[in-house]
Amino acid sequence: MRVFLSGLEASGEFEDINRIVQHYKWMLISFYYTKQDVFEKILSKSELMIVDSGAHSFQKGKKVDWEEYTKQYAEWIRKNDCDKIVGYFEMDVDNIIGYDKVLQLRKMLESVSDKIIPVWHKNRGISEFKKMCEQYAGRVVAITGFKNEDIKDDQYIMFLKYAKQHGCKVHCLGMTRKAILGSVPFDFVDSSSWKQQAIYGRVGNRKVAREFSKTSRSVVMAENLLQAQKMQEKYYRMWQKVCKD
Repeated sequence: MRVFLSGLEASGEFEDINRIVQHYKWMLISFYYTKQDVFEKILSKSELMIVDSGAHSFQKGKKVDWEEYTKQYAEWIRKNDCDKIVGYFEMDVDNIIGYDKVLQLRKMLESVSDKIIPVWHKNRGISEFKKMCEQYAGRVVAITGFKNEDIKDDQYIMFLKYAKQHGCKVHCLGMTRKAILGSVPFDFVDSSSWKQQAIYGRVGNRKVAREFSKTSRSVVMAENLLQAQKMQEKYYRMWQKVCKD
């Protein structure tokens, strides 16, 4: 299992953190938030990266030209794709534009890359999950990890088993719950918890003085990122044989 750390590119302390942290393991960035120079700096220090479309950043009352945004995303993928990048999440905004339109936008992205990652949501139905695994056999597919939304905790293993029957690698989005990470061998998950800990004045399991957290935010965030890299290594080793990494 590889835990991809997310949220670094959107941090106001990025430049300071990037000076302190000399190496990143597995990072997830958002096309919506990432400036080109920041992307290049993170990529240069990363072993692997996954890119999110950033589509859900729009779901706060903004009017969006989805086709134009997808064209920009596709062009960015075409220009920046490299071996370090595992894949690119699709525009999974079914709840706004409907699944048929999402499929149209997916085709636009797939015209520039064979590394587009479909993201299953409950509204698509179980039959569509099975179809997705069959269609993307041997590639990466995604499900969501938000508690009690698309999938109940005791159902994850069933989804994983079906995907594995078709040779798919599974990414569980936003999955940071230790009970699940310790019992379900996803290939990939992502977490921004390292960043949240810094916001609330914690370094790993330690509480730091609120004043120090405010005045030395970059130091606290960098230390949390370094602690999170130990967490990445922990879960990788735990599931290395099962995930055949």
